[in-house]
Amino acid sequence: MKDIQAQLNIFGAKLVEDGIFGATTEAAVKEFQKKSGLTVDGIVGPKTINILSQATSVPIRTLNSLPILRQGSKGEDVIQIQNNLNNYSGENLVVDGVFGNATEAAIKKFQAEKGLVVDGIVGRLTWNALLHPFF
Repeated sequence: MKDIQAQLNIFGAKLVEDGIFGATTEAAVKEFQKKSGLTVDGIVGPKTINILSQATSVPIRTLNSLPILRQGSKGEDVIQIQNNLNNYSGENLVVDGVFGNATEAAIKKFQAEKGLVVDGIVGRLTWNALLHPFF
């Protein structure tokens, strides 16, 4: 149940990952089901698990260990996102490891194409989409 709660948190549920299926977790499941076009029953059945697993295809532990990147970030993780944007989104970014205006604009474009919140910040959902861009 903790993994389910962690996956729901990727979608903004803000659950305590305690493994207890209470009213708050049920409400988060229903919200996820509604947004995913599933039957809204609050039950984590095979269809809900399948869609949730596909939507969060990067292991939770991996997503939790990745840094949040934004304007001003620098380093190897920025190089990775710049390469992914160039390879999978047709961008032509300079791969320099510096998260500047061009990288932010490319992230915003990518987020819009993937139906994510367009904020220019590489958080867990954007990382998930960048690491599996064809989902």
